[in-house]
Amino acid sequence: MKKSLLILIISLLSISHVYAISDSADIYSETDKSVFQIRVVHKQTGKKASIGSGFTVINSNIIATNFHVVSGFVNEPDKYVLEYLTRDGKKGSLRILDLDITHDLAVLQADTHLGKPLEITHIPEKGARLFSLGNPLDLGFSIVEGVNNGIMNNSEEKNILVSGSLNPGMSGGPTLNEDGKVIGINVATSGNEISFLVSAEHLVKILERLAQRDFEPATDIYELISEQLVNNAQQKMNMVLNHEWGVTKIGKFNVPSELFDTYRCWDASPNFKKEVQYSLTSSSCTNEYHIFLSESLEVGGLAYEYHWLETENMSPSRFYHAAYEKLNDSVPPSGAGKEDVTNFACTTRYIDLSGINFKATICRRDYLKYTGLSDVLTTVAMVGHKKEGFIFNLDLVGTDFNSAMDLLQKMLENITWQH
Repeated sequence: MKKSLLILIISLLSISHVYAISDSADIYSETDKSVFQIRVVHKQTGKKASIGSGFTVINSNIIATNFHVVSGFVNEPDKYVLEYLTRDGKKGSLRILDLDITHDLAVLQADTHLGKPLEITHIPEKGARLFSLGNPLDLGFSIVEGVNNGIMNNSEEKNILVSGSLNPGMSGGPTLNEDGKVIGINVATSGNEISFLVSAEHLVKILERLAQRDFEPATDIYELISEQLVNNAQQKMNMVLNHEWGVTKIGKFNVPSELFDTYRCWDASPNFKKEVQYSLTSSSCTNEYHIFLSESLEVGGLAYEYHWLETENMSPSRFYHAAYEKLNDSVPPSGAGKEDVTNFACTTRYIDLSGINFKATICRRDYLKYTGLSDVLTTVAMVGHKKEGFIFNLDLVGTDFNSAMDLLQKMLENITWQH
């Protein structure tokens, strides 16, 4: 059984019909019994807490969707149940078999056999017509036609960019090519006819993994998520550490700017009023990358900033308290609460960079459910200079601590004083 399922999964990526389903009417008639509403339902009230879409794949009782569609149930299984709803009003229970948290995917199993499994294939050429299916706004089964714009290689997610408007409730539904085969899974929209898909190739990897264990469910969802998040953090950091970094000048220092192709750095220097007696030059950088865990919690973000301050007329004490002290702080860009993480534990020591004395503070807090995952905040501030100052902040949300320290070490080594 394991071998035959693996062969089937792989073959689905290579089969190609000699004809195309020419329009949305044909797509509708071919797929309407293979796409379902996925519902997170409150146990006590019996009412929907959230909805999304899903579709049968590989087997008539195996359903693919987004992780964020089922996240309410994953995070609070004692409070919610997971259900499907067919077009003819039939409901049934679902259980989670496996997921890919970094690509926002989940594979579920229904309590009975449902519609015909949809086939998976490769992404078509740019400009090809695509058809996105789902249940928008709880209004029923719908199709949105769009155009393939290819993989977004300038983003860490590497999602597929589509000209077309997905709507809330369509998340987790399939997007098909003109042959009616799945090329991606609906995941997000930015409005203005801009939408995003997760490549179906990531779904194939989950199905291959499931086939290896005869579609038995993962034994511990939180352990699975933790492992995926830590592995992803380590892989991302290795890519950054081995990449050629950009360099920019902030005040009297040369500093790392863009650490990777998908990172963005911006000037963040304020326009002070005349009465402000010091100048501030700032640069802010981010990876703009977030992995959804719950409505209030995302991880994977990385941000760093540099500040150079100078004054001519302010006394050293006033300069420090009015200007320098305000920037010598780091705030975690995360929605994590006390139910998610431990309290921060901080260490402070003095270090030497290019012969200049700095005070370095590193703060760490660990996630309670996700073993091996941490938030790390770092502030490195120049000390001993009365009329000028330099501050470097580095914040990582939901990362591997050792990898974060490797990044910090290399960034500090690349901050150099220009005499």
